[in-house]
Amino acid sequence: MENSARYGKEEFVVVSGARKITVRLHTPLALASSPGLLMTFATDRATALTGEPYGLTARAFVARGHRVLSFDLPHHGERIDAFGEGITGFRNAFVAGSDPFAAFVEDGRAVIDAAVARGVAAEGRIAVCGTSRGGYMALRLLAADTRISAGAGFAPVTDWRDLREFSADRDREDVARLALSHHADALAGTAVYMAIGNRDERVNTTRCCRLFVDIMDASRRKGQDGGDTAFFCTTDEGHTCSDAWYARGSEFLLGYVEANTA
Repeated sequence: MENSARYGKEEFVVVSGARKITVRLHTPLALASSPGLLMTFATDRATALTGEPYGLTARAFVARGHRVLSFDLPHHGERIDAFGEGITGFRNAFVAGSDPFAAFVEDGRAVIDAAVARGVAAEGRIAVCGTSRGGYMALRLLAADTRISAGAGFAPVTDWRDLREFSADRDREDVARLALSHHADALAGTAVYMAIGNRDERVNTTRCCRLFVDIMDASRRKGQDGGDTAFFCTTDEGHTCSDAWYARGSEFLLGYVEANTA
């Protein structure tokens, strides 16, 4: 439930290529001495910031005096177009040659540029998180931008071939290349938190386990111990992640953001 008494809310537009992205920013009324920024993703920006359980991490950051923001994922909220809505929109756009995942990364980096220019973000004090499809997007952005200090995926999509919306496209090499394991080298050495139920058939628990192993293997190849990677295979049923795992992930992210003080 939204509690706007604890923060101010504003929206601004960021230009990303030919796209105009509406960003919603929550600023705590009582800012930390060195405030960080959380970028959180679910479906649309309002759901990511205040919906249940998606808004749990956003509220944890606000409670500690840190700003939070979100924007609509491609093909969600105000960005639904002729390709369709949601994951179906992702699929239709991708197979037509319009990559929504690469577009999201471009959008995210443009939003970070704008946030830094506005003085509401600083390199090393930015975290990202997301649930399911939003978890995939958050981890893609973490892999692509070194200004982000930590990322979390709650029951994240890690390979789109496991989604029923992509069932007709599972043999396509370009769809296979979307798997987060192809970004394991970039994620190695970053701070990554993942939690997923041990029988999540929607996004495939085994694929998420594989991503963890791939990140750890990549870390070892770099001479690192992988100690900044936290992975939990939980007893949550189906495609869910209980509040306790959101709370643990929130503390994980806050630990990295708050360690990087000005």
